[in-house]
Amino acid sequence: MEYESKLNRLFSILGIAFGALATIGIGVYLVATINPRIPCKTVIRWVVDPNPIRKEQIKLFESKYRNIHVINDPGAEPQRLLTQLAGGVPPDVMALYNPQTIRLFAKNDVLLDLRPYVKKYKLPIEKLYPGLKPYIYYEDKIVGVPENCGPYVLFYNKKMFREAGIPYPKPGWTWDECLEVAKKLTKYQVVGGRKVPVQKGIYVGTHDWWFFIWMYGGHLYTPDGKRCIMNDEKVKKGIRFWADLRLKHHVTPTPSEAQSMAPTGGWGTDALLFRESKVAMMVSGRWLCIQYREQKDLEWDVTSVPHGPNRVTLLASKCYSIPKTSRHRHEALIFIKHLLSKENQLLVANYGDGIPTLQDPEIEKAFAYNPKYPNERNNLLHIQEMKYARVSESSPYINVLDQDAIMAREFDKMWLGEQSPDKTCDEIAWQINAVIRRNLANPNFLD
Repeated sequence: MEYESKLNRLFSILGIAFGALATIGIGVYLVATINPRIPCKTVIRWVVDPNPIRKEQIKLFESKYRNIHVINDPGAEPQRLLTQLAGGVPPDVMALYNPQTIRLFAKNDVLLDLRPYVKKYKLPIEKLYPGLKPYIYYEDKIVGVPENCGPYVLFYNKKMFREAGIPYPKPGWTWDECLEVAKKLTKYQVVGGRKVPVQKGIYVGTHDWWFFIWMYGGHLYTPDGKRCIMNDEKVKKGIRFWADLRLKHHVTPTPSEAQSMAPTGGWGTDALLFRESKVAMMVSGRWLCIQYREQKDLEWDVTSVPHGPNRVTLLASKCYSIPKTSRHRHEALIFIKHLLSKENQLLVANYGDGIPTLQDPEIEKAFAYNPKYPNERNNLLHIQEMKYARVSESSPYINVLDQDAIMAREFDKMWLGEQSPDKTCDEIAWQINAVIRRNLANPNFLD
């Protein structure tokens, strides 16, 4: 018995030792994988989506800075980034995709303030479009650098316009004019005694309703963010117009119509609807060029998003930030500087993923016409629309996930006909304000 007891203790000790070694080994492996080493080079980790252009961007950077090697880590989800920061394995440069996420990271004091480095590294922050400030600043700190952006524009199918005998739309047209055109471009056929849509006039994404409330002077929040004013009459008027496009005029497809009209597979049904000539007009950003260039028989052009009493459009972007704990701060700053260089700005813009963020006549001239895509002669429109572009609103007193969940639930009821647009606005305002009041009383809910 004594021998068996000693043997059991020995096995236990060996088991504990093996477990400890395995844990250390796995830890070393993970650290080595996340932060690998290459002789004579500094390796920096760039966390951003795996867009195919990243390889070209890295190739361009490494051709200029041969002592720095860049790894594209595609996992840019905020929760994953926060876990890495908390675990002591920070990236060197990371993409943050909306002002709410930027504010969350900055509030937790994990982002490097770039102000002391602007002059030393010649970061042209002052040349970035003013509309991008929510992607750059947190309070008085510079915490992000947007590399490209995209004001929403209207894509239109030139062939469908010609066949309908409708003149091409021009920048500055109104929503009333657009609605009349959309009616003419909406077509049905009768199948088994039932009207089935074969073509719709226009598609506006489910989350892209901002210009409808802004065009009447409405806002989602008060300037201090402490109250949701979705129940304001100016907002209700815009939401009524948006809802009428689908529910009253039937010029935009319902989700079930969209699924039946678009081919399966591929990158997003909404992009495919226009690509397959199932909708004549589509409101979105320049990144859809990547899709539409592949459809060789698709004749398309762009014009401004229609406007109401106010001319306004939505602005999308992302920024690159450096964690305070980056192990390679100098190299990360060099990389950030490179992202704002003319070569990189034009590389990204010509790829079709957005427009340059720098206000630079030389860059704008090069962006205006790319001989590789001779049919795209209205590139300057994207830049001209920047003066009408706004970033979506948010409140520092409600988590964007809570906000979006409330909106999705109440808009679904509107689309199903369970409540009117006005009632939807009232419900959203009431529920969001209830959450804001709770969070103001107990800020721990915002952590």
